[in-house]
Amino acid sequence: MPSGDAQRAWFPEMLEELKTSWSRTLFWEELADFCALMTERRSHIRRERGIRPPQARCPKCGKVPRADIAGVSIRSALFALRNNGIITDDEFKRLDKSWMKHKQRNDLDAYGRRTASKSAVPENPCGDRHEH
Repeated sequence: MPSGDAQRAWFPEMLEELKTSWSRTLFWEELADFCALMTERRSHIRRERGIRPPQARCPKCGKVPRADIAGVSIRSALFALRNNGIITDDEFKRLDKSWMKHKQRNDLDAYGRRTASKSAVPENPCGDRHEH
C-alpha cells in the first residue's frame, strides 16, 4: 500500500470522475449526490486494495483506534476542483461562500444533507464514554 493511502480522500480515479462530471451549472443537491457516490467509491477502492482505516491517538485516554475517514464533503469536492486546476481560486472563493450560505440557510451538514438533531452526541471512536 503506498504511503498516505489510509488518509487519502481522493484517489486518482475519483479525481478523473470529478473532472468529467463537473459542470458550473450543477445544483448543490446534485453535487451532494456526487459526493455521496464518491464516498461509496472511495470505500470500495479501500476495500478492494486492502487499505485499512487510519489510526489516531485519543488525546483523552491515549488509545489508538482505527476510525474510517469521514465521507466526501461538498467543501472537499470544491478543494479538489481548485487543487486540480478545474476551477480558479476566484471561482473557488465564490463557490465556497455560496455553499456556506446555502448550507446555513437550509440547515445542511457538510455533505449537503439535512442535519440531524443538534443534541446528538458524536460517536466516540475509542468506545469509551468520555467526550472528544
